[in-house]
Amino acid sequence: MRFRKTRKDRRTSVLDVTPLVDVVFLLQIFFLLTIGSPLMLSEVNLPATISGKSVVSDTVTVIILPEEVIIDGRPADREVISGLPRDREIVVMASRDIPYFRVMDVLDVLRTSGHMRLSLATRPVHN
Repeated sequence: MRFRKTRKDRRTSVLDVTPLVDVVFLLQIFFLLTIGSPLMLSEVNLPATISGKSVVSDTVTVIILPEEVIIDGRPADREVISGLPRDREIVVMASRDIPYFRVMDVLDVLRTSGHMRLSLATRPVHN
């Protein structure tokens, strides 16, 4: 009985990509956590007031920035602004540096869509 050695001309190599995928997902999580949201990157310089009341927790916060409008931490357009729930109070925050027409534009969209519980956020003046 004669045994022959079979000889393969091609060698197959196996590349395990699981560690590579793990590293890519870790990098993705790292970048998502370190980039931050636009709300964290922007500072809103509210106008000062002597009187006022505290914000209730059942409110929707609308922040007006020079480039965009942010609602509860997410960028929004006119459709999103007009689609806000009408039974909740809406607090509009705008920096003193924002042009008046930008604030009035957002307030106008809210009013025309039926929102009546609107308030403007201010910071208290400490004597």
